[in-house]
Amino acid sequence: MLAFGLVAAMAVGSGAQAQTQYTPSVLLSQRYDSNVYTTADKFVPQGHQSWDLITRLGADFDILNKSRLGDTSLHAAVDGNAYAYNSNLTYASTNVIAKSDLTDWAQEVLPGLQLRISDAFRLTPQQPSFSYAAATPQSGGVPQPSAGFTSGLQGARANSYANKVSTEGDYSFSRSAGLRANYSYSTIHYGRLYVPLAATNPTFNYWNTNIHNAAIGPTFTLDGGDTIFLKFAYLNSHQTNTAGTTPPRTFSTYSVQPEYVSKIFRDWTARIGAGATIVEQQNNKTFFSGTFSLTNDFDRQTRVSIEVSRQITPAFIAVGGAVVSNIAQLYVSHSFSQVISLTVRGGLAHNEATPVKVFTQEITNGIATLDYNLTRSIKLSLSQEYIHYNLSGVPNYDKLVTMLAASTEW
Repeated sequence: MLAFGLVAAMAVGSGAQAQTQYTPSVLLSQRYDSNVYTTADKFVPQGHQSWDLITRLGADFDILNKSRLGDTSLHAAVDGNAYAYNSNLTYASTNVIAKSDLTDWAQEVLPGLQLRISDAFRLTPQQPSFSYAAATPQSGGVPQPSAGFTSGLQGARANSYANKVSTEGDYSFSRSAGLRANYSYSTIHYGRLYVPLAATNPTFNYWNTNIHNAAIGPTFTLDGGDTIFLKFAYLNSHQTNTAGTTPPRTFSTYSVQPEYVSKIFRDWTARIGAGATIVEQQNNKTFFSGTFSLTNDFDRQTRVSIEVSRQITPAFIAVGGAVVSNIAQLYVSHSFSQVISLTVRGGLAHNEATPVKVFTQEITNGIATLDYNLTRSIKLSLSQEYIHYNLSGVPNYDKLVTMLAASTEW
């Protein structure tokens, strides 16, 4: 896993007049989950109940290394989740995110070259339906293991691990023109299924999925600081059904999607991308694809971000293959004082299979989190999450999660 390579890079950096910061933290939480199997009540295993109380104990460890060779960070987390009634669901999960900016080193080799690499790994039976990092202004390009897969998809409870390795490079020919290229390899695999019908009902099918994703194109910087990226992208997906009931599925896409980034006002940043994607799966059908985001840092107290996208991505549940993924996300955070802050996230998704519309899924997700800084190192959090699922072929269902958490770092 690339994360271990980045840790090694930290060790090298430590010998090059590096500064390293270590930040451990511990979290304890209690949550109520109205739908622990993430499915309709009629599919809950016999003798079990759909709701439960879960106690979570987790530990996080952050390392930040700064040196003349580049800046590297590593976030590692592990937690245990114990269920009060459904003891068979008790699990441990891990999450590792590592990234390194090797620009300083790269420019010693080739002036004008910027280079960044990252790795994200997650092991859990509870896959998130949305990855909100893209819509979070202060995320700083945090890699997510689910990025590249269809967002806004959610299947019944199942063990899984996901990993994404990516590299990004920019080369400047001059102050106004350059070349950008990036490549990522993503994988998601499934193990134990907790819903009995998952092995026989096509709606509950899971697909082990591997994705190669690459993009390249020229970049231009305008006088006012706006940038243009004329992006040509290629995606290849290979999938195998976990139940072994259908043959493997492979498809490729080719897209041309120029991106324009502009500061339309002093504190507003807009990113617009629009183009066409060809799906190499039955008659090379062409779809409109694009993204739009608007981010504002009003001040240190308030941040707002809106993101809308339409992309062709692989579906890792139900029918598999290519899916037209339409996503809208909202992020709002406000600090009422130095000790109290509120964060609201929302997501809407409409996904449908292509080239034949045999599967559709719609998800509505909302999360509100109230944070209270008890001391400089101890924080209390109260959160409420609501999710509504509308899947073709199965009854609609909802999920409510209420959580009270306490965390400390030093």
